[in-house]
Amino acid sequence: MLKRVKGYLKERVAFLVESGTRSRVIRCSVPRWLIGIVAGLFLFLMAGTVAYIGAGGLTRNNQARLERKNADLREKFTALSVTADSLEELIFLVEAHDIQMRVLNSMEVLPEDVRKLGVGGSGSLSEEMVELRKLDSEHYFEIAEISKGVDELLRRTRYQQESFAEIETGIKENAEIRDHIPSVVPTTGTYCGKFGYRTDPILGIRKLHCGVDISNLRGTPVIATADGVVSFAGWISGYGNVIKVEHGNCIQTVYAHLSDIYVEVGEEVKRYSLIGGMGATGRTVGTHLHYEVRVAGKAVNPEGYFLNGEEVLVQYPMP
Repeated sequence: MLKRVKGYLKERVAFLVESGTRSRVIRCSVPRWLIGIVAGLFLFLMAGTVAYIGAGGLTRNNQARLERKNADLREKFTALSVTADSLEELIFLVEAHDIQMRVLNSMEVLPEDVRKLGVGGSGSLSEEMVELRKLDSEHYFEIAEISKGVDELLRRTRYQQESFAEIETGIKENAEIRDHIPSVVPTTGTYCGKFGYRTDPILGIRKLHCGVDISNLRGTPVIATADGVVSFAGWISGYGNVIKVEHGNCIQTVYAHLSDIYVEVGEEVKRYSLIGGMGATGRTVGTHLHYEVRVAGKAVNPEGYFLNGEEVLVQYPMP
């Protein structure tokens, strides 16, 4: 069998080639094995060429796809840049309001660099940004800058969310404290006695007057000057009918010489709650309310607790 194959390959194949104008015919012959080698080389070259062209087509298609995606991303980031500028202005106004709220509520105002640092943020590149960097895109740094700015805005927004939550808590706490500070006038009428040393109208000796006196008609409403709890409601020698209200933080208010008591011990009262009526009980020369503010048991001038701008419903008598 091998001999037959060798014999077949050694056989020569004749070719007739017509040449020239005289139709001269040239006869040549080559062995079959040479024809086989030439044919094999030709097929190999053709296959390589086809593969190269095909690979080049795929590369161009891939590049075209990425270029389209790049253009789409650039358009989106351009729009995002415009939006980011608007958000920057809005965040600036919100931060200014944040500072005002903190100052009004006596809360700490963080430095600007800390506030701009914000909260959170991964800082990692998105899939699209990674592709742009791999392609060495001329737009990479421009888009990266926009992306960085948006990330900063997100961090600052998260900070503002936490800050406003803290301010809300602070306002509630401050409001509770303010509600428990005696800061309004307890009744209407005319001032007939100030806080300080004076000659006692009954005993005729100089002594400390521990509150202020306000005169009016019997039964004139008397209100609580702050939120609190009634700790005493009854008779005290010299003071007559008395109400004492505890407001927390060692602050107590006292309402004396009342004609009527409308609250009971342990009852919670709010600022402006009606608690009694003006009278002339106890040691007194006329109908009036004796009002005291005590801090840790020590009497202080009640007028020092009246808020500036609070509507003054009482007047000192004209000389």
